[in-house]
Amino acid sequence: MKKVLFIIVALLASFTSCELDNYDAPNAKIHGKIIDSATGEAIQQEILEGARIDYIELGDFENPPTQQMRFKTDGSYRNDLMFSGRYHIQARRGNFFILPPDTIEVKGETEYNFVTEPYIRIKNVSYSIVGRDVVASFQIEQVADNPVKSIAVFADLNPNVSQSLRKVANIAEINSMVDPDKVFNLKLKIDPLKEIKPEGKPTFYFRVGALISGIAEAKYNYSEPEAIEIDYDSLPLEEPDIVGNVIDNCESLDGWASGGFNLSLDTDSKEGNFSVKAEGQGVVVYQKVFQPFNTGVTREEGTLALYLYVLDTSPMKTGDNSIEITSSGRPDVAELAWRIGDQFELNNGWNKLELKLKDANVTGGNIDLSAVNFIRFYHTNITAPMVFKIDFIRFY
Repeated sequence: MKKVLFIIVALLASFTSCELDNYDAPNAKIHGKIIDSATGEAIQQEILEGARIDYIELGDFENPPTQQMRFKTDGSYRNDLMFSGRYHIQARRGNFFILPPDTIEVKGETEYNFVTEPYIRIKNVSYSIVGRDVVASFQIEQVADNPVKSIAVFADLNPNVSQSLRKVANIAEINSMVDPDKVFNLKLKIDPLKEIKPEGKPTFYFRVGALISGIAEAKYNYSEPEAIEIDYDSLPLEEPDIVGNVIDNCESLDGWASGGFNLSLDTDSKEGNFSVKAEGQGVVVYQKVFQPFNTGVTREEGTLALYLYVLDTSPMKTGDNSIEITSSGRPDVAELAWRIGDQFELNNGWNKLELKLKDANVTGGNIDLSAVNFIRFYHTNITAPMVFKIDFIRFY
């Protein structure tokens, strides 16, 4: 009898438990995209630390909780476990201008798109393999008024590659307003990719990003991910530069001056992310005063090495000129100088200059190679607007 009574009690408990858990199942779905109002295209996102969608179910609830959804990489979202009803909904913490919360009705299969603008549009993206680098070329259209904090190229084996999901990245801080016609070129070295997948012809996914400054919780704006096959066997052998003692890697404009030329950082570089670009017309192309720098070399054995880009050498065929260094903080005192046509030649494009110290012209006494603090490149007869770039200045 006790056994029968126990079974009856257990059955009653199970029925009671079933009744308490007998909620309605989700009966609605919602999907959509976050769309650029100017282009009609989805605004690219990242899946790990990207924008989120906050939504609150309205009804006879006391203090209803805020629930969240995430965007996919392509800017779409979907939730198949919704309940029919009214909701407050808002996309937040993203790479776009935030819209106020909206109230929507979700019933059956509901499509709801967020229509706004990104902080930055990344345009005309292309990739090429140059030497042992993958080079991403692109342009930026600023929509927000704030300066662009950084530009980047990310790489990963995962097609959802982003700032928060990447094996390798090159992130360049620019902190400036951007000309929409300017073409950026960011390099990503292939050798670190080979360490991740060392054999065969692996496919990596690449993506360009740009981050706005001055907006709380802003995320990177992105291009679409692109798959690139890397054939290691087809890459040229690496011919590394002699590094030596670097007096300036040209990653910053700090200290650089010019006479008649506008100076800016340019992503067409020979080392690192940037070169210093001079554009215009004048006599002094580049000039910089340093803290005294120990070159670590002697006059008999030492070399001043740098890269110098010239768009067109034809307007500079005549006239006084030189690349010069001093330990006096100014020209013509304790100076070594090299002239175009005498100690070196310039061609259109990038020139790798290796200037032997023993071949230099001496002016104003002997230079102190343990305290070099001045460099200048000038030309007295540049007859038309010119473009120069300088990079990776060092002694060995």
